[in-house]
Amino acid sequence: MLVSATRNESMHKLLSTYFILFLFASVSAEAAMVRVVSVDDARTITIERNGARESIHIGGVAISDELRAHELLRWTLQPSSWVLVEPAGDGTFLVYRSPDALFINRELVLRGYARATLAGIEPDHTLAVTYLGDLIPTARRADPRTKDPARRTGSGTGPRSTRARSARTARPGGHAPD
Repeated sequence: MLVSATRNESMHKLLSTYFILFLFASVSAEAAMVRVVSVDDARTITIERNGARESIHIGGVAISDELRAHELLRWTLQPSSWVLVEPAGDGTFLVYRSPDALFINRELVLRGYARATLAGIEPDHTLAVTYLGDLIPTARRADPRTKDPARRTGSGTGPRSTRARSARTARPGGHAPD
């Protein structure tokens, strides 16, 4: 019984590994790194894929400001820059600039030049906050300059002895300052 359980576990691991490899292969076949040739308008860019030029449409957005969207695309997608294009499902593409992975479709929405029409393009406007505790603004810090030992911090920032100070500031010739 122990041998068959070990055999089943190893078979399960092998099948899981093949499944994961198949997923990575299918995902990488969908998205491809291509070179930008030109930006045609606010919705269309020309790319070079496998030596052939092709015009693709940016998907998942409805352009609301044609002029500014076109200028943004020309500024962010310089000719001969690399982009990753991923099919959006309706003949349009999701475009990511390389090497910083700027999501061009979302950038158009963030700047206000387009409206998101696909899920996942609309930016998340929730504020990530970490609660660190309560602040007690009435607490007073001890003043290290006071002579009261109860109010001292114990950090050793009190006045030094006068002997060390007078030896350090002695004038040449052996006389201390008056």
